[in-house]
Amino acid sequence: MSVVVVLAGLGLVVLPGVAAPSAIRLRPSEWTRLNLGALGLGLLAVQVGLVLTAAPTVVRSVGFGAVADACHRLLSPIAPAAPIAGWMSAIAALALGLKASGAGRRARRRQRAARIDDWLGEHDTMPGATLVVLPSAAVVAYATPGRSPQIVLSRSLVERLSLDECAAVVRHELAHLRNRHHRALTLASAVDAALGWFPGVGASTATLRLSIERCADEEAAATPGGRDSIRRALLTTTEMMLDPVPAFGAAATLAARLEALDASPPSPRLGHRAAACAPVAGLAMVVAASLLTWVVYTHHRVIGLVGSCPV
Repeated sequence: MSVVVVLAGLGLVVLPGVAAPSAIRLRPSEWTRLNLGALGLGLLAVQVGLVLTAAPTVVRSVGFGAVADACHRLLSPIAPAAPIAGWMSAIAALALGLKASGAGRRARRRQRAARIDDWLGEHDTMPGATLVVLPSAAVVAYATPGRSPQIVLSRSLVERLSLDECAAVVRHELAHLRNRHHRALTLASAVDAALGWFPGVGASTATLRLSIERCADEEAAATPGGRDSIRRALLTTTEMMLDPVPAFGAAATLAARLEALDASPPSPRLGHRAAACAPVAGLAMVVAASLLTWVVYTHHRVIGLVGSCPV
């Protein structure tokens, strides 16, 4: 049954990319939460399935035979018996964990490194963050989280934008900080590092990044005239870009964001929400049912094993 857990986890991880054409009709905040839930639960399910499969073989290899036998009896409804499957699962679980945690650490280091020291640029305190204007000709616009969050813009970008466009960019970055989107981006990096080799995973993490930008766009557009302002700011930024990494968003998201800003804000019906959530809920139930089966089985077996357990 551990195979079912792993396969359901992989299904969850690829689902955001597959379901994007229908899920895009959700409100961006709903779409982001759905993508986050699918990717986070999917990554966790894959790791749990691999660990449960590997546990009896690994425990037996370090000399705890009795414990390994008890572990195998407890895990028998969920884990295959072949030692080779246990070792392969152990190697895969270790590699997945190391890659995911390493990518998460690197993402957090990049976020810390993006902070601007007080001596560089112009620093102005505003509600929710410090606005930093860098003396740079590059196109720069991003937010850095932390105890003292910053919104960083380049002088060249500020000079090219009108006041309302600049305010829209600031609102966009504030939305990222308010919704803690840096955590979602860290998860996307971890999933890419751990499971990026699997077909469809790259499309799912790209979908999460797009939904994050759409979420910030819609919050920035909530003021009168804000929708037009954020769209014009995006167009101006695109025209200024000489570098493949644009301000306030990934290059791959620009066309979809501009198209969405041309239309009215999404107003999904209950049927749209149900259709988008049903696949995620279904796969999550498969994972939960598989683990619940093991828990119920363990509950009935553990009392009989306690008497022979050497620890």
